[in-house]
Amino acid sequence: MIYTTKIKGIILFLLIHSTLFALSSEDKATKRSLYPYTVKGITYYPHKVAVGTEKEVLASWYGEYFHGRKTAMGNIYDMHGYSAAHKTLPLGTILLVTNPKNGKSLKVKVDDRGPFWNNRELDLSMGAAEYLGTKRAGVAKVKYRVVFVPKIVDTLKPLSKDITPLTPTYNVGYSAISYSTIESSTKKSLFEIGTFLNKEEAKSYLQKLHKHFSKAYIREDRGKYKVYFYLSSNEKSVLKRLKKLKQIGLITGYALFWSYEE
Repeated sequence: MIYTTKIKGIILFLLIHSTLFALSSEDKATKRSLYPYTVKGITYYPHKVAVGTEKEVLASWYGEYFHGRKTAMGNIYDMHGYSAAHKTLPLGTILLVTNPKNGKSLKVKVDDRGPFWNNRELDLSMGAAEYLGTKRAGVAKVKYRVVFVPKIVDTLKPLSKDITPLTPTYNVGYSAISYSTIESSTKKSLFEIGTFLNKEEAKSYLQKLHKHFSKAYIREDRGKYKVYFYLSSNEKSVLKRLKKLKQIGLITGYALFWSYEE
């Protein structure tokens, strides 16, 4: 009887211990977010960050294509909400983002990874960009200050760069992206699709695209390849063409990062 009581006591202790110290799904996602990962042949090394850290960065925004999909943190992305994507900050970090042009500020939660193109460091949800007044510009300079970091980050040791990078579970796909300054005289805008890790893959994709854009071409950049083509600079017309390309499966998403010159 005494032996049985001891067994029960041990089991009860273990149950209480596991309940107290079990990680929430959010903490698990934050812990995973500090491991290196590779996207399009580039490995990113997430790192710890201190509350109070400030930085000025270029911020873009993302919307319809990702709306309703899972974020890197495992949540459902709401393009109308207030969140952000960053390549290396711990997931769950909260930033106070300010648009220096109008003084507007907004707290956003780093819930996703990206943006994975050009020199943009922060990807705001469409709702956040609308609130801050950066949506129409497409890409804008903002300042952010770290106001919260999940406590579990403090318990983790810095991870070695020798660790084998993870493969993200989210799909980066073949997205058609355009960065253009639209003026009254602008008639065409350049779009890019990539990055392809080898030329044969890029050529194979180009053959499919040529059925719709005979003048599409490949450009090499430091051993990687991108496919380029032109569309008009009329936003309504462009979105109609891009939606059709997505419907037939030629692209998995699209985004216009256009700046408008009145």
